[in-house]
Amino acid sequence: MVNFLKTDKGIILLLLLIFFLILPFFFLHQGLLLIDTGREFYIPAQILNGKILYKDILNQYGALSYQINAMLFLIFGQKINTLYFAGIFNSLVIVIAIYLLAREFLNKLTSFLVSVLVMFSLVFATFLYNSNLTYCFAIIYALSSFLLSLLCLIKYVKTENKLMAYLACFFAGFSIANKYEFILYPLVILYTIIFVKPIGIKGFFVSLFSFLIIPFLSIFSLGLSLYDIKEIIRLTYSMINAPSLKIFFAKFRVYVDTPIFTIFGILPILNITLFGINFKKIYSDKALFIFLSAVILASAKSFLFLNVSHMGIFLFPFIILASVILLNEIKYINLILCACILLFSAEDFNSVQYKNYKLETAKGYIYTFKKDGEPIKYVSDFILNNTNPEDKIVIMPEGHIINFITDRKSDNYYYNLSPMFYDDVFGEKKVLSHFEQNPPEYFVILPINNIEYGKSFFGIDYAQNFYEMINKNYYKIDEHDKIKIFRKK
Repeated sequence: MVNFLKTDKGIILLLLLIFFLILPFFFLHQGLLLIDTGREFYIPAQILNGKILYKDILNQYGALSYQINAMLFLIFGQKINTLYFAGIFNSLVIVIAIYLLAREFLNKLTSFLVSVLVMFSLVFATFLYNSNLTYCFAIIYALSSFLLSLLCLIKYVKTENKLMAYLACFFAGFSIANKYEFILYPLVILYTIIFVKPIGIKGFFVSLFSFLIIPFLSIFSLGLSLYDIKEIIRLTYSMINAPSLKIFFAKFRVYVDTPIFTIFGILPILNITLFGINFKKIYSDKALFIFLSAVILASAKSFLFLNVSHMGIFLFPFIILASVILLNEIKYINLILCACILLFSAEDFNSVQYKNYKLETAKGYIYTFKKDGEPIKYVSDFILNNTNPEDKIVIMPEGHIINFITDRKSDNYYYNLSPMFYDDVFGEKKVLSHFEQNPPEYFVILPINNIEYGKSFFGIDYAQNFYEMINKNYYKIDEHDKIKIFRKK
């Protein structure tokens, strides 16, 4: 048994054992239901109701993650556990892929420690930014498939097995069909199959087909018109250039919950610096050169600062792996990794205690913050007891989890009226016009603070004209703890 645990299979088994021993402490204690996480439940449910992404449902990410989750809902039921277990499975893929990638360049112990670090830094984090129940399933599906693609690409460089090249292309296409995060990475694949290990004309076209098949099927199945595609491009451009989004990233690019985590912010620059200093040595090892090139391009969004308390944590697994490989000759690298594991695990166990409100619903239960759970429970109960199943109920500025829990439809295009969408993406005039022509039976206004976008509360700090429109055309039928519920006159 001892000898078995010294093998790669034994270590992977040990990683699985640690994973499932730690999981119960965090099980269903993750995500942020009132904000982004709720959308991840609502949109797949709407797809099953016959609604089409981009055309009927506003979507700012790739289509594939929502199509996958809709299929999971179809097979396993529209339950909270359905997506949570999908996230757990995907997390296992991430942890094992990181170990296998590490083993291409590191010894077993160091590879094991990097994988455990990924568990506590990404998998078991309790806020929005984790890989079990996150702000956006598109990013965690994109990450796992990116890691699998990179692993296959390294295998191709080392073995010249063309199947590995085709799989690398397939998983790269799968990744980009979920989210654009790793859009520069295919350049590394292209460089590899043309210059590093030429794959030939036939192999090139098979690789191209492998790369395009999933994105093509994902988009083609939607049946979008040219007008729909034009609208997608226009909205995407508006979102990318939204002033409020720039405020959002300016606030969170350098802000971390625990100051000691700021040290991880320099890792992308450290990797680039060490890559440049040791370029000749690295370039002579083609597999290492390809790996580090892929990491540098994939971490482009966090060159200046890697915020591991925010979205940067999704890049952390391969960035920290690259740093460890580049610093592997440091005598105490394993002790440093152990210290990092203790740091992240302490943060995880400290934060999970605040997710102590058990939200029980017809779709299953989940633990969340009391300040989020109580409004969700109150509004959900009110809707179930006082409205009809066919009523349209729009919750502002966000609150899609309530629509999912109560099986009540929302406005699928204008379901998010945070400052970025209300002011920058749609514009107030268009929003007002839409709801004047398509009034729902009910409006619910929640006291959600949007200060990260530069403005705080809906109807008070922004969208005052929208609030006036509601008051003019709707009766206020309930008000509780700053929650306001309106019914159409």
